[in-house]
Amino acid sequence: MRRMLDDTLTYGGWALSLFALLVWVWLARRAFPNFDAFVKGFDDELHLGASPEERARSARWYQVRQAAVALTAVAALSLSIGFAIPD
Repeated sequence: MRRMLDDTLTYGGWALSLFALLVWVWLARRAFPNFDAFVKGFDDELHLGASPEERARSARWYQVRQAAVALTAVAALSLSIGFAIPD
């Protein structure tokens, strides 16, 4: 039983880690398609001159980034528990 739990957490953590990595790469590609967009993103980080639609879009992306962070944390926790259980 303990071996099955160990394998589930370890391999599940690896799978979640891979999925989290893919989400982060997708977010990076979506947010900054080229270097100019990357620089511009840092120029107007607070969106002070943005319209309400742009602010709403930014808030949605913030929620997606929070979900990616949570997925990464769950993957790290699963891996650490899986590695901590003795074989």
